[in-house]
Amino acid sequence: MFKSLGQLFSHITEKTPQPVVNLELAMTVLLYEVAAADDHIHTSEEAKIRHLIRDSFKLDDVTAQALLRQAKTHQHNAVSLQEFTHILKENLDREQRVHFLQELWQVAHSDADIDNNEEHIIRRISDLLYLNHSDFIKTKLNVIDS
Repeated sequence: MFKSLGQLFSHITEKTPQPVVNLELAMTVLLYEVAAADDHIHTSEEAKIRHLIRDSFKLDDVTAQALLRQAKTHQHNAVSLQEFTHILKENLDREQRVHFLQELWQVAHSDADIDNNEEHIIRRISDLLYLNHSDFIKTKLNVIDS
């Protein structure tokens, strides 16, 4: 019986293609998640994301726009933030994760208003990246004060 169940589940998993998410896409999805948290993506937020991914990943405008479109699709279909934060935890050291946290705040603040939902999402991402509350506060203040 267990053997037939195993065969059934292996057959199902063989047919279901697993989406390939690399570091750049995972980061872009999380940036977009913050922008979408208040149910309104302001043009300044999208421009900020495009600027960040262009500079961080050394992309041209066309490639950055394609990555952003792909991230929107993944963000819309995502079940959990953990599928993306896990990739960051595996590939970035602590200092790089703190820098990324600051970029999340930059997106949230790019429309000159940090919505409570945006702050909540950033807090969740910060926790999933195993960052301290002090990192959360310091990066927020750095962005607000700049």
